[in-house]
Amino acid sequence: MSIKFTESPPKDCSKKGHNNLFHNLKSNRKLLISLSGLIFSLLFISVLLWLFLHPNNPKFYLKDLSSINSTISTTFISKNPNSHAHLYYDKLHTYLAYAGVQITPDLELPPFNQGELDSDIISANLVGPTSKQPASGTSMKLTSLNLKIEGNLRWKVGPFVSGWYKLEVNCMTMQINRPGMPVPASSVQEAECSTNV
Repeated sequence: MSIKFTESPPKDCSKKGHNNLFHNLKSNRKLLISLSGLIFSLLFISVLLWLFLHPNNPKFYLKDLSSINSTISTTFISKNPNSHAHLYYDKLHTYLAYAGVQITPDLELPPFNQGELDSDIISANLVGPTSKQPASGTSMKLTSLNLKIEGNLRWKVGPFVSGWYKLEVNCMTMQINRPGMPVPASSVQEAECSTNV
C-alpha cells in the first residue's frame, strides 16, 4: 500500500529559521556598528567643544583698601577673561580676615553678570572692629589682611548655562601700621587675588 502525496512535502523549517537568525544577527550587527559610530561622534564633538569653549575662571584684583575709624573701604575689580562666555554671580558676600580670623561681619553684594571680556569695579564698606593703636614703639609694623569674597558662579556659553559653582576669592595685602595711627592706616594699590571655583 502506498500513500500518495498530492501536495508538495513541507519545507525544512530548521533551515528557514537558521537563515532568519543569520539575517537578524547581520542586521543587529549593522545597527550596533551604526549606534557605536554615532555615540563616538557625539563624544568626539563634545570633547572638541569642551576644549575650544571651556571657560576660564574669573580674575579679581584688589584696587584699594583703606580704613577710617571702624569703616574699611574696599574697591576691587572683577574681570571676565573669556571671549565666548558670560558669567553670572549670585549670593556674593565679602569680609576681612586677619591671621585667619574674620574681623568684620559679612557684607552681601548684589548679584551681577559680566559679558565677554568685561570688567566691573565693585566697592564695599566693611564695618568692623580695628585695633585702636599698634604696639608701643617707634618702629613701623606690617599687617597682613585678607579680603575674602565668597558666593556662587555660573557660566553661559552660547545657549548652554552651567550649574552653580562655589566661588572663593582671597585678596592678600600687606599694610604698614604707624605708631599713633589707626590700623590699618595705609591704602594698597592693585594686587591680583587668588580665585578658586
